[in-house]
Amino acid sequence: MASSLAKSGLSATPPAFAVKGAHNSLLLEMPGLGRNPPSGRLLRGLTPYLDEQGADHVFLLTERRRREEWNDGDRVVSYQELVHWERGADGGVYRGVCTKNELLKREEIVQAFEYEPLSLIDWAARRMGAAIISSDRPLQLESCIVPKPWGREIWYTGIEARGVSRVRGDTGATDLPYALGMFPVPIVGDREEAPLLLKVLDPLPDEIYGDLYLEVHREKWETYVVLSVDPSAWPDGAGVLMAGLHPDAVENAGREKSGGGKNGKGKKPKAKSPRAISAKARQAALGKALKERITAYEKVRRDIDGRLDRILRERGDDPDRPVPPELHRELVRSLPKSLRAREQKLRGAVEEMLGRIPLRPGDVVTLPPGVLHSLRHGVKVIEFQTPTYERLIAMFAQKVLTQPNWDVSEALSAMEMSPYRPPETAMVHQHNGVWVEQVVHFPQFQVHRTRMETNAFQDCHTGEGHRYRLLFITEGGGEMVLPSGETVTLTPESAFLLPAEMGAYTLLATSGEGLTYLEASPNPETASIPGETTENEHTAKENTAKENTVGKNTAGKNTGGEKTENMDALLSKTW
Repeated sequence: MASSLAKSGLSATPPAFAVKGAHNSLLLEMPGLGRNPPSGRLLRGLTPYLDEQGADHVFLLTERRRREEWNDGDRVVSYQELVHWERGADGGVYRGVCTKNELLKREEIVQAFEYEPLSLIDWAARRMGAAIISSDRPLQLESCIVPKPWGREIWYTGIEARGVSRVRGDTGATDLPYALGMFPVPIVGDREEAPLLLKVLDPLPDEIYGDLYLEVHREKWETYVVLSVDPSAWPDGAGVLMAGLHPDAVENAGREKSGGGKNGKGKKPKAKSPRAISAKARQAALGKALKERITAYEKVRRDIDGRLDRILRERGDDPDRPVPPELHRELVRSLPKSLRAREQKLRGAVEEMLGRIPLRPGDVVTLPPGVLHSLRHGVKVIEFQTPTYERLIAMFAQKVLTQPNWDVSEALSAMEMSPYRPPETAMVHQHNGVWVEQVVHFPQFQVHRTRMETNAFQDCHTGEGHRYRLLFITEGGGEMVLPSGETVTLTPESAFLLPAEMGAYTLLATSGEGLTYLEASPNPETASIPGETTENEHTAKENTAKENTVGKNTAGKNTGGEKTENMDALLSKTW
């Protein structure tokens, strides 16, 4: 019985194991599943049967096996889900717990269910040490710190081999892909798309060592909001983003050098007027000049990196791991002075062609595809981006640890040969001590910033467009008040995923500094992720035993290019 349910996901055939309890409750079990179909879908597929049973509270226990695409794709993981569906005319409420550690025994689950069904999820969460995931409560995102050569990233929705973000609750924590996998539609919406990537970039305050890659994206859209600028790195309070081309470089592109000679009339030839140069010729001249400078720098960079690798190996250190700035400086000082001077000169030749954008706390940066950019040292930002991993590294003033070569030609071909223009935010709402401004409106997502005076409040709702929201607190503090009266404390750099079906909530500024937060959400008009199937688009063919039997599981396998990947595969991409 369980097998036929797993194949279709929409069968009304009752499961082989069912126990009735108080409060019109029903406990069902479906063992031997893969990661699909999700428990939420299975429960909805049982609606006719549940109607016959008069069940208002349905509990589904599933034992599953899957491959974790973000780790070793060949390793099979066993895990257990227990989901409660409180049925209602509006779709009801889902609460669930999941563990991949020590699985609970069916006998003790049945015993706890028979004692008090409505406390079953709370009991299981304590036993599992897991967070309770609920469609009507915010999911508090637990940060995951990932070291980088230039500092560190703090992930809130990141999932890959170097780290997995988690959802934190009073009873424990659950890895994000498992939290989102139990009933994805109520959490992330009808399209079941991977959530936006949310992370903090926290560079070192040291020049060069805290500078990020000079890179460009073909597909990824991202935006930064500056959280702080380290005064030890930038005493005047303004950090720097290198982005686009310097206006002077664009203005002078394609000009002919006189060379100091004279023409037939005994006069020096005039430089060619920029207006006489076609846009195409100017683009070509800019690309050629920048490529020549980066290529020259890359040669000396590889020479330096090779020498440093040999020194590290002699010390017994791993050259493919980040090196602390203090040690790196010490090792660089041992290199020939002429080599260090040449590196500095060639690096400066590249950077003089790039735009320098001053950044202060609260400033906004928008980076659509095609913008060459590098955040500089000591500038801490919060970043929202599309759940896509792709970047082209044009240059880096340290050894790149994530790939063997730079992508100079590809990066320059993808970049816009023009100056970068900082965005302007737009005020969309101002009332009773609450100011809301639109930070960015990309095709895939939008971000708003809200500032609230002390004791100001704002009534909110996630129902518009059936979209989830990501909430990140930047300054001050406050509370999120739910219809039940439950409150959630809001502190700086805390982050939450608000489920698509969470509904109403109120934000209250309780700090003397008020409350400032960023809120990101997917655009309702955004199409589904290519290759993704939604709740309503799933067919029996897509829920065959091939997807649900681990021995034949193709989850995460790329059968037609990167864009055919499922939600878990997209979640597992690095950036």
